[in-house]
Amino acid sequence: MSRRLGLVFFVVVLTRCPQVEPPPPGPTLLKTTYRALTGISMGAIGASALGLSQPDKVDAVASLGGPIDAAFFQHTLDELLIAGFCSREALEQQLAIDPTGLNDPALMRACKQPQPTLMQWERPNEFNRFYTTLSGSNFNRSQYVRLMTDLLLAYGNFVTENPASHFAPPGVEPERLRRPPPNFCSEPTRVKGVYNAEYNPAGIYDAITFCDGEPPLYFCTTTREVVDFCSDVANIANPLPPSRERAFANQYCQSKGGATLADDKEPLFLLDHQGYRDPCRLATVPQGPLLAFDYNANGRRDYGEPVVNNGHERFDDVGVDGCSDAYEDSKGGCTSTATAGAIDPNHDNYEVDTNASGTERDWAWEHGEPYRDFGLDGVASTKDFGEGNGAFDMTGGMASLFAYDGRSNFRKMSAEARARIAVYGDGGIRDVFNFGLMAKHLIAGVKAFRDTAVGYYRDFSELPGMYDTRTKTFNAWNKAWSRMPRDLMFLYGSDPPSDKNRIDGEGDHVGTPQEALNRFAMVFNWTAQLWPSLPKPPVTSPGAKTITWFDSAKLKAKWEYVVALPPGYDDAANADVRYPVVYMLHGYGMAPAELMQTAVLTDIYVLDPAVQFRPMIFVFPNGRCCWVNEDGRRDCREHDDAGGELSGGLGWSRECNSGTFWINRKGYTPSDATLYGDAMFELFEHVDAKFRTMRPAEVEAR
Repeated sequence: MSRRLGLVFFVVVLTRCPQVEPPPPGPTLLKTTYRALTGISMGAIGASALGLSQPDKVDAVASLGGPIDAAFFQHTLDELLIAGFCSREALEQQLAIDPTGLNDPALMRACKQPQPTLMQWERPNEFNRFYTTLSGSNFNRSQYVRLMTDLLLAYGNFVTENPASHFAPPGVEPERLRRPPPNFCSEPTRVKGVYNAEYNPAGIYDAITFCDGEPPLYFCTTTREVVDFCSDVANIANPLPPSRERAFANQYCQSKGGATLADDKEPLFLLDHQGYRDPCRLATVPQGPLLAFDYNANGRRDYGEPVVNNGHERFDDVGVDGCSDAYEDSKGGCTSTATAGAIDPNHDNYEVDTNASGTERDWAWEHGEPYRDFGLDGVASTKDFGEGNGAFDMTGGMASLFAYDGRSNFRKMSAEARARIAVYGDGGIRDVFNFGLMAKHLIAGVKAFRDTAVGYYRDFSELPGMYDTRTKTFNAWNKAWSRMPRDLMFLYGSDPPSDKNRIDGEGDHVGTPQEALNRFAMVFNWTAQLWPSLPKPPVTSPGAKTITWFDSAKLKAKWEYVVALPPGYDDAANADVRYPVVYMLHGYGMAPAELMQTAVLTDIYVLDPAVQFRPMIFVFPNGRCCWVNEDGRRDCREHDDAGGELSGGLGWSRECNSGTFWINRKGYTPSDATLYGDAMFELFEHVDAKFRTMRPAEVEAR
């Protein structure tokens, strides 16, 4: 009896004892670097490539003028930039009738294959007609050649694979492309055995190096008619050399007021007529990394002769379910019979605005999509690169592009990494490179993984709290940013444009001067809102801007950058204050000093009590290729030790035409690489050591 009572007492006491509650979970800490990586144009490509491939290095990435979206760019190459030719059957039919007809633009335009249906605002380029722009500079056909050369020196060749060179096509000496000889255009390198599923499946046509470029544009003064050099059939068979062009133009316009050479005083005329490949004049600019099939064996690329594109194995872009709409079963699988008129039963069609996670028709190969394992040339039994290896293959250059792709890398990130990094993109709806659309694809990829709102704005007038509807003026310098979404996408440009809009560059790559100014103001204010919990130090002294350099171990040279220290940095009261850092990468053909004065904008508003813009350190690195000397010396600056312009001098030359694209450069040969991308992260460490930057930390709130 007593034992029973004791047990009851024990149970009662036990049930009446207070339960020990587990301690509340600690706050979720957010890794924070207090760095933002931003860029414009080429710098936008670099910011996206570096920041989203190594997201632990930065808190935010902003691409003004757009990143290169790898899948969209692959579509651009395959269906637009290296396309627009007649079918092989049509070319061979013309070859049998009259080989000179391959250089007749009228005949070749009549039989060319139709272009694909394009997205809204996408530029409908083709190889014989590149869209050009005057926004920022006269970016014509010759500039395309220069830019593509530098892009492929950075990433590697997108359309051919060569074990001896990341850049040169197979069978072409890299040194011949690095320093083209005087006879490059008249005596091309001829390469046999280059197969291609679409244009040389039997390997019977040789591939050749060729020349291209933008020839002078003449028009008749009174009629404003463009001089047609193909109006004389003799020029179709034997294109005119540059020395005879002026005389022909004058003769053509003899009764029409004579010939006038179009220049920047004729902007609309240039916009309407630049970019065309003129087959009836000899091309003079070496198109180094590309080959063309010489169907008629005359030693030059004629207008209708196709350019070699062996960028990847051929695949069916039907999505990871492995079947097109007609064979989808609406449950994520496939049926054996087709259903006519079926529209996306498995809901896997890629659409940038409504289904950014779709894998069908997204221009990229994904596991599950059928492909032909015939190698890059698409022809069986040629022992081509990748043939029969059981894997989907692409060129090293294209693989590098996908490895740096912002949309792909955001998708690959851990949930923690995606949560901590903010992304910004902008672009014009008439951007000559479609960079506005590429930014849109990137932000759509970000949005697919966000539970929070992603801001998408079509015009300056849509930005809440920043546009005065009465005066039609935009002002980004205000406190409305505290209410803006963390991730942001912005497109600008009137639709449709007036002729004045086009001349002014409105909606184009750079935009009008006011659009460009607004874009800088937006990205500066966006970065300033990345760390809202940081206190703002008092300011009295002005900011300081300096062109300086450091010894880069990665580049094995002195490397230049501009640093803009904020107002108050040198105040005695702020001696222990540390600051976030914004790195801004400049565009192609620019230099860091050109961006230095943009930081003046921030100084004004740091000192403005109505705005109280956050003081930050701005760093503008040099993205021009390094100077290299014949004796092996290197210098990666635009100014010497005394501050004078560094133009290279005797024995010096740049290792590319202009820009690095901010990634580790592949170069002409495997021994020619330059670690430009690694140097950026080396610069982070240098700036942290030299200036009072915020140190990385784990915080409850930024």
